[in-house]
Amino acid sequence: MEAKLEYCGNYIEITNFRHSVDNEKNGNPYNCSFDIKVKSGVFSGIADGCEYDYKELQKFIKALEDMIWFKRKEVTFVEIGYGNTIKFNCDRTGHIIVSGDIRDGIGDHALKFEFLTDQTVFPDFIRELKCL
Repeated sequence: MEAKLEYCGNYIEITNFRHSVDNEKNGNPYNCSFDIKVKSGVFSGIADGCEYDYKELQKFIKALEDMIWFKRKEVTFVEIGYGNTIKFNCDRTGHIIVSGDIRDGIGDHALKFEFLTDQTVFPDFIRELKCL
């Protein structure tokens, strides 16, 4: 399963998403695993082996919905396995700066990125996140 936010050739993509309902029911916050792919300008990278709590994913999705309706200015996603971070900053005109830091699973490589998008591409991304 995948969720992709793309604008003018730049993107962030959640791939290989897996959710363990049993781990979630048992209270284990490491109940989701996935990879994060990023392309920003001529640079790209993959953070593999990321982990997250499914309940927190639902809160993140709600926060993105609030942001595109101008109820929030900023949303930050920090995965709990390696601390990979993606930030979304929205201005009053609907322009959104996507930025962050990702690392590979071993930690040998890192990518700091930033690109501009707008709220028009978020509904599809949010719909795809809900389907994960």
